[in-house]
Amino acid sequence: MSKESRIDEQIQHFYDNVPNVGDALPLKEYLLKHEDSRMAWYLLGKEYESKGDFAKATYCFAQAGEIYEAFESKPAPQLPENASGAKKSSWRKWAIALLVPLLLVGGAIVAVRELLPDRDDSAAVETPDAEPGSVAAAASAPPKPGPGSKPPPLPAGVIPPDLIAGAPGPEEKGRSVLGELLTNKPSRQPRVLVASPKLGDWNDWVKSGKPIATVSSDRESGVAGVEWFDPKWCECKPEDGQSVHKLVEGWKPLQEEKLALRSAMIRYKERTGSWPASPEAMTGDYPENTMSGWTESMSEWFDEILAALTDKKDGKIPQTAGWPDQTGPSAGYGTPAGTLEAIAEQPLEIIVDKSNHRLAVVSGDVIVRNYEVGLGGERTPEGQFFISEKVRDPNGGNGAYGTRGMTLSDTRYGIHGTKDLDSLGQDESLGCVRLANEDIEELFDLVPMGTPVTIAQGGLPDELRAPPERFRLPSTQNETNPLKVYDWLG
Repeated sequence: MSKESRIDEQIQHFYDNVPNVGDALPLKEYLLKHEDSRMAWYLLGKEYESKGDFAKATYCFAQAGEIYEAFESKPAPQLPENASGAKKSSWRKWAIALLVPLLLVGGAIVAVRELLPDRDDSAAVETPDAEPGSVAAAASAPPKPGPGSKPPPLPAGVIPPDLIAGAPGPEEKGRSVLGELLTNKPSRQPRVLVASPKLGDWNDWVKSGKPIATVSSDRESGVAGVEWFDPKWCECKPEDGQSVHKLVEGWKPLQEEKLALRSAMIRYKERTGSWPASPEAMTGDYPENTMSGWTESMSEWFDEILAALTDKKDGKIPQTAGWPDQTGPSAGYGTPAGTLEAIAEQPLEIIVDKSNHRLAVVSGDVIVRNYEVGLGGERTPEGQFFISEKVRDPNGGNGAYGTRGMTLSDTRYGIHGTKDLDSLGQDESLGCVRLANEDIEELFDLVPMGTPVTIAQGGLPDELRAPPERFRLPSTQNETNPLKVYDWLG
């Protein structure tokens, strides 16, 4: 039976089962327009539902079957007869068999440049072998930028995603994340679904980024599409995801810069009672070194973040202000979503686990770093603290405190470096938190003055987390304090 004949039969069944069928929706044309009728039935049902035609909507939802169940999280309505004769399949099967044909062109999801917000691509590099306008066009994407460098723009024809969402796996949370990318806030920009494994109770930022799929959805045209890169999700032969992986790897360091900047602006407001008027307000010489450096990208994000943070009339500090995604380098476009959503919503905090000898930098339920530390056992206090001072090279930088130090709540307790690596994982300090110099130097640049510090028993995983290329901020400010002899409880 041809597709058109099958649809004729379904339409006749619709007329036979649903009263008062006269309406303006072009039913047959709507179904013919979509490559898979079950997705079309679901979309058509949503149209009828929005118009209050619930009998017709119910019929359409019954024909949609598992598509309806996946997106609505409840059983599909049942009818006495199912004209399509289709058998139910797992959600993985419909995800590839039904969604992929809708929009895949030449093995990639195509986004039309003319329909997107204007982006400055004047300095873009031509990539003649790439499919213009697609995420797959990033095959020759620039190498991962490090903090402090100016990331090059995406190659010509590459449309940056508007969301990059993490998912732990194809079950449970992963299924809902995929559904949200397809149905919530439709965008003609591509979206990227990446693996974000669990690390104990936390979502793992450092290990996240392996591409699972690219997604496109457009409510106006009723079109949705998925291109898969991970066979565990689709029971298919996936496409090569190397180009998308490069795009995500270039995106992650820029999100860390945004997170550090946004956290610093919030902590500045908490400490001083006012928002920073300029970048210089946060990057002064000691002791006005809220941040320990600055990048060119941060200059572009500053005004966008400040506008989002101050767009409140109640005077309260917003914890979920918008994420900068309209300024700065194009390689950084794409708001963290899914299990990585907290990155775009929660400022940085520090947690110290005394029982496990770990120090983690977290944003909400995302663990950004996890370091091994040396402690002092019962001599290390438990409770809530904050970073009240940041100093480079305390006591000259060659002594017991290593190359960086941060005071906790104006006490003699601190977080500092050490050259005695054998003391890490042990309770040999007099109460302070010790880190390897490489770790304290990254931590010093990543977290601003005013960052909350929680010291407690338990809560952090054993596995250490730090990327091969450490977070660094270029600094021209003077963060030393040679006039003071530090006597933290080493």
